[in-house]
Amino acid sequence: MKDSDSLSNRHNPEGRASEMFDADRFLADLDTFIRFKTCVDQNQPEFAAARAWIQAFFDPAVTAFDTFTFDGFTSLLIRPQGSERPRLLGDGHIEVVPGRSGLFALRQEGAHLYGRGVADMKTQCLMMMTALRDLLAAGQANDFWLLFSEDEEIGSAHGAQKMVELLDARGCLPEVIFAPDGGPDFAYVEKEKGMISFDVTVRGQAAHGSRPFLGVNAIEKMMALYADFQARFPNPRAESDWVPSLVMTRIGGGRAHNQIPDQCQASFDLRFTETSTAEEIVAALEEIGRSYAADFTFREIGVATYYPRERPLARRYINLLRQVSGKEPPILHTNGASNARFYVMQKPDVQILISNPTVVGAHADTECLDARSLPAYYQLIYDTARLV
Repeated sequence: MKDSDSLSNRHNPEGRASEMFDADRFLADLDTFIRFKTCVDQNQPEFAAARAWIQAFFDPAVTAFDTFTFDGFTSLLIRPQGSERPRLLGDGHIEVVPGRSGLFALRQEGAHLYGRGVADMKTQCLMMMTALRDLLAAGQANDFWLLFSEDEEIGSAHGAQKMVELLDARGCLPEVIFAPDGGPDFAYVEKEKGMISFDVTVRGQAAHGSRPFLGVNAIEKMMALYADFQARFPNPRAESDWVPSLVMTRIGGGRAHNQIPDQCQASFDLRFTETSTAEEIVAALEEIGRSYAADFTFREIGVATYYPRERPLARRYINLLRQVSGKEPPILHTNGASNARFYVMQKPDVQILISNPTVVGAHADTECLDARSLPAYYQLIYDTARLV
């Protein structure tokens, strides 16, 4: 898989990372990591094998490991021996979305690497592992811990959410989290939208399909409610349109093809900006639903996050991004959410750092990593651990 041109230090004009970073070894490790089919449908032997491989990656003489299992989902905590509290915690997830079998091996075309997880997010997890291993070998780990979970793609309820609560109860939440689940091409993620996942049930009056005047169609009632939701929360028209979004993701109702349905259920996904609280959004939804006698079940509520670029650590980190990439870092406001929300919910003033190498196409068959960005990304994580 060696290609000297494709692994040139395009993003790091000073070449410092290339002096420490073994690209060929990293690509071999990435190929191994991707071959574990750690999919969200929970193939437990594959997850167990991946965790064993991760632990074998480190020198046990200087590394400690703890595993925590909640409802069948296991999280792995990696820390320097003797470290009692992290100064920097790297948060990642080792599960990936399903894909055809050919995606579970690293494939290279020039500078571009393809495979399930190269963008989201086995590359980032492996790079944090590599930097921590090298920092441990140099005696400079500086209380740098890693936390890897396996359910981020399905909401993190049994992984990061539980682990953040546990770490907080033990007094082990640091001031800084490196959560590289976003921020492509060395961007600084300043804002992430909050998320509310909820279900709604409305009821009508059953009647024969030939006599609509005798019934109340619950599906039509749900669609009218959806229209009112959308009027209150009109969807953005582009990534840069920083407003809330609300979409219906599932709908069901009716029991026979010739019967007016007396009940309808639907699921919704709402994302909101830092200008509103989750409580304000929930109150607005319930107010709209009141005239429909709608019943709400809120499955997940996550806060919107905001890490102003003017913060002292943020300024130093952005300068580091500038140094390693050789360009001005984009400042991103992202419509998606990450595990960062759980840290903010427990520790509102926590500093979250989110940046990726050059990746595109997460979850797609064309998921791609630009190998030329790897040395600079290694340098970013290595220096971030010493910056904090």
